[in-house]
Order: sequence, then C-alpha cells, then structure tokens
Amino acid sequence: MRSLTQSIAFLLFLTCMTAECFAQPNPGQREENSPSLQQTLTAIAAKHKIPGMAVAFIRRGAPTEIAVIGSRDTPAGPPINRTTVFEAGSLGEPVYAYAALTLVAERRLDLGVPLTRYLPLPYVRDMDALAASGPTEPIYDPRFNQITALSILNHTSGMPDWARNDHFRLRLTPGRQWSYSNEGYVYLQHVVDHVTGDPTEIFLAQTVLGPLGLNHSSFVWREQYGAEFATGHDRSGAPVAPQHYLRIAAATTFYTTIEDYARFVTALMASAPAQRTHESVVSLMLNPSTTVDGSISFYWGLGCGIEKPGDDVYFFHRGDVDGFQSFFIGSRKTGTAVVILTNSENGLDAVPEIVAETMGGDHPVLKAQFLRGR
Repeated sequence: MRSLTQSIAFLLFLTCMTAECFAQPNPGQREENSPSLQQTLTAIAAKHKIPGMAVAFIRRGAPTEIAVIGSRDTPAGPPINRTTVFEAGSLGEPVYAYAALTLVAERRLDLGVPLTRYLPLPYVRDMDALAASGPTEPIYDPRFNQITALSILNHTSGMPDWARNDHFRLRLTPGRQWSYSNEGYVYLQHVVDHVTGDPTEIFLAQTVLGPLGLNHSSFVWREQYGAEFATGHDRSGAPVAPQHYLRIAAATTFYTTIEDYARFVTALMASAPAQRTHESVVSLMLNPSTTVDGSISFYWGLGCGIEKPGDDVYFFHRGDVDGFQSFFIGSRKTGTAVVILTNSENGLDAVPEIVAETMGGDHPVLKAQFLRGR
C-alpha cells in the first residue's frame, strides 16, 4: 500500500502527465454557439420546464461547442456556465468502470473470476451505502460465488437495483439476465478497495480522474463546489435539497461539470495506440457483452449502454437522481457525441430532441424504458 505522501506525489505526477497521455482539444478549435442552435435549445428547455442545462457537442473527436442554457437555481439567479457543478448520478458508472478495468488490463483483476476469490464471504454490506455511517449486515449467500466483475459491469449480477435500509436478497441467478443494479457497483467497489489496498478516492484519482484531467469532478462533495453548484428541481419545478455526499458510492455519488464530462467522453473516443492500457479498457467498455433488448439493438458493454445499428456502435449512459437528469451518447467510429447535464427531473424528456438536433440519425434505444424520465 502506498503511503499518503507517495500517493500525493503520484497524483501530482499524473496531473502533469495528462496533456502528454491524451491530447486535449485546441481551444482555438471551439466554435461559437450558433444563434439558431441556442434558440432551439432554449425552446427545448422551456418546453420541458428545465431551469438550466449544459450541452457539449463533440465532433471529429474533439469538443467543438458548449451551450449553456438557463439558471443554476431561481429564474433570476446565477446563470449556468461551463464550470457549473451538477449531480450526475450514474454518469459516474462509466468513470468507475474505466478505473476498475485498468486493473483488468494490468492483470490485477480477472473479469471472469468470482469476486469471492478476492474478498471471501461474508460480504459485510452497508445497509445504506449513501449514509456516512450506519448499520451493516453480513451476506453469506453461496450464489455470490457466481458473481464476477464482468457480471457487475454488464448488470447481469442478479442483484437488486437498490436495497437501501433493507435486507439484501439476490433477485436473479447471477450471469443469466440483464437487470440494472446500483448495488452491484457498491459490491465491486468493496472488492476493488480490497485488491488495491487504497481508499476509493485515491484509486480513482490515480486511474481516471487524474490521467484524464477531470479536475473538477469527484465522487464526494467538495467545499469549493458551493459557489458553482446547481440546484436540482423536481418535475413541477420545485427546488430539491442538495446532496452533499461525504462517502463514495460509485453508482451514484458523482459530481461533474460539462467541460469535465465532455473531456471524459472525448477520451473514450480517442485512439491512443501508445496507451495500451487505455485501448484495452475502452475496447472492453464499448463492446456489447449482453443483450438488453435485441429488438431495438440495445446491449450493454462494461460500464456503458450500447446501441449497435448496422456496423456502427453508439455508447451511452444516463444519470437520474433527485433533482438532476443527464445523458451522453457517442460514436467512436464517427467521432461525434453529445453530453447533456440538467438540473431537472424533466431532463431525460428532452434528450431525443437534443440528440436529433445535434447528432441526427435514428436511435430507437432512446425510447427504452431505461432512458425515460421519472
């Protein structure tokens, strides 16, 4: 295990190396927001009663335009800008998956090996993974011997979505069927912490946040977020109390800005042959590993949803937490993507229109129940 001093030094090294590992887009390449597009997005936000949104457009593999609409809280309040911090919920899952898959690329974690090989039963589960502290329960279920990192990352672990403040029970036989589970990521996080011997925050900083330059993103609340944090809103437009998570739950406690998340999506699309670990990780993330709904070409990779119409592959995910909804979709083949962050529970309702305006094309997967707003 690294000492704290070694870890800090390593993080500084990673920050310095970021520009060398992944070329950042030239600011001179960024286009000004076109008035017509700004008007279109403003109209979409008004139609769906979304107080504020930030939208990044990625073309030819580089962020070329960021549009910001509306306000952080009240209509007359501070406007959304490029440094506004949003709760992004499950948009943190691809970020955590990237980090976990670096262990696979380094042969420190085997996707197909039961996770009980790394962390034997009982699995001592926090009954509320989002609370700073609280009761735990030991899990002895022998079916955990069938759960692998693969089955968690592609949501075939058989675990429930959440079992907060309730006793844990597997819903399905592991490995048999896709069933979305936040609890799976919580379990994987326990195992990865055990494998690395480092706190989750240090592990994420070393493997993904630092190397990819996500300097304003975190899985725990930072005091400096206060001045830039967006207020979430429910479907009626009423403000929602902010969540200041002090403990990491990789499935949902993610904070980010539009510039940071656009940088992450850009990194997934980047071709970096010299970075073997990166190429290995992205290949695992963006290849279909299980079918969700074959009738609409909806599959799941490792950390991302996958739409595979014909010979192209689109990767995507959505975030849906109290007061905030978010989404991204991109294609490595074409180098195009869009990232959408909103401070509203109506945010996902606007996604099909925004994708149509920015990327075009037919995306039946946008009609899936998984991508419908609450």
